[in-house]
Amino acid sequence: MNIINNKGDILIVDDLPDNLRVLSQILMEKNYQVRKAINGKTAIRAAQLSIPDLILLDIKMPEMDGYQVCQQLKLNDLTKEIPIIFISALDDTLDKIKAFEVGGVDYITKPFQVEEVVARIESQLTIQRQKKQLQKEIEQRKYTEEILHQSRAVLSSVLNSSLDGIGAVEAVRDNESGNIIDFRCLIVNPVIARVFGKNKSDLIGKMGVKTIINKIDPQLFNQLIKVIETGKPLTEDFYCQCDSLKYWFHFIAVKLGDGFAVTVKNITERKETELELKKINQDLEIFSYSIAHDLRNYINNINVAVSLLEDEINDNARENEKELMEIISVSCQRTINLLEGITELSKLKYESLKITSFNLSKLVGDILKYLTKNNPERNIKINIQQDVFATADPNLLNVSLENLLKNAWKYTQKNEETIIEFGEIKYEEKIWAEKIKLANIPLSKLKQKTIYFIKDNGIGFDSNNCEELFIPFKKLHKNKDFEGTGIGLSIVYRIIELHDGIIWAESQINQGATFYFILNHE
Repeated sequence: MNIINNKGDILIVDDLPDNLRVLSQILMEKNYQVRKAINGKTAIRAAQLSIPDLILLDIKMPEMDGYQVCQQLKLNDLTKEIPIIFISALDDTLDKIKAFEVGGVDYITKPFQVEEVVARIESQLTIQRQKKQLQKEIEQRKYTEEILHQSRAVLSSVLNSSLDGIGAVEAVRDNESGNIIDFRCLIVNPVIARVFGKNKSDLIGKMGVKTIINKIDPQLFNQLIKVIETGKPLTEDFYCQCDSLKYWFHFIAVKLGDGFAVTVKNITERKETELELKKINQDLEIFSYSIAHDLRNYINNINVAVSLLEDEINDNARENEKELMEIISVSCQRTINLLEGITELSKLKYESLKITSFNLSKLVGDILKYLTKNNPERNIKINIQQDVFATADPNLLNVSLENLLKNAWKYTQKNEETIIEFGEIKYEEKIWAEKIKLANIPLSKLKQKTIYFIKDNGIGFDSNNCEELFIPFKKLHKNKDFEGTGIGLSIVYRIIELHDGIIWAESQINQGATFYFILNHE
């Protein structure tokens, strides 16, 4: 007998050994696993020790008949679900009725046909298997319902206790065109309901979200449609007025099925602080611009006075007097340069970009031609990659490139031969990935963007100081070695920042420097 593939575990109860032997042989040949009991008490113990799938039970037995055995089994929670088929020579209708009354599921009269016995057994085993499967499904469903109930309770608790507004909506589409014409509110917590000046019950399951959205911002509805169509999240700060109170909200919408989930955070206090700080900064910048302008006039007056004084006492001036006048003149010029740098830096914040496509190579060439013309004695080698184009503000980028090239020019002045290079690194090139790592930003952020670079063979700088390069007035070299205000690279940084780009550098002392930048407006 192959127990592994048995069709069911059957317990046969009969006080006659011949009956047990014949019936068990028949069932074993049909691949059933068979156990035998010769009396009622043995049958009950066997059933309790290992629950059978079905019991074939004789009625007429000494000490405890089949009815009593059945009653005992049905009274025990462990065995009450076992299907019991009575097999008996008693053919009276009352005997059959009693068999069903005590809990039997079927009744077979002796002498029996093998096919009939097997058919009835298989029928009851099928019913039993279906009952077990149904019970399992019921238990699984109860478990799932309990998990779902707990999840809903947790979700409800999170929604109701959140300090931020949380909600979810689905799109309402036109039946013919399929276009989104409104939104239906699915979930909303009390905070977001108050933001819209409503109660939860006024929103959940209801349409008309479009009307509420349009009161906040007429453009917001179309922006939210784009969230659903493109899958790209929307993040905005919105101003709205509820009754006499004014609020600022930070609004985030994320695609969710054919709709979106939204979180709304009250940022009124933060926004008011930011606006106040912005006003203070603007006042400070206006004040600093005014001070710089007035100081420049005063310094110019001092410079003119020194120049007139030099002319007045020209031949009669003592050596120390000439040195003092030179110190005053040089100091005045440096101060003017510094003030002009401060003015230029403060103006950049309010520059509006005039974006166009132009030839960077030509611009770099013109700047270097000007520098070379004013310093014809320099031994200089210039390598400019031809036809490098950019999409940016030409005037601002001219200022940026001029500062970078003047930097390269200045820090190579002690070289026997000056080498200055300009070019681009396309995204497809392997070196692109190597160079972008130096910027310490995720590759995906500026993927497919071109890297521009300006390289020199000058004195260079310690790579550990890269983060200090673009700080206003911060200089990595002593003034006696290389003059400057320390503001040029800050202006470059601001201009690149205005173009939503980034700039970084690579260098080692006495091994030159390379400045890289990316323009996000291409």
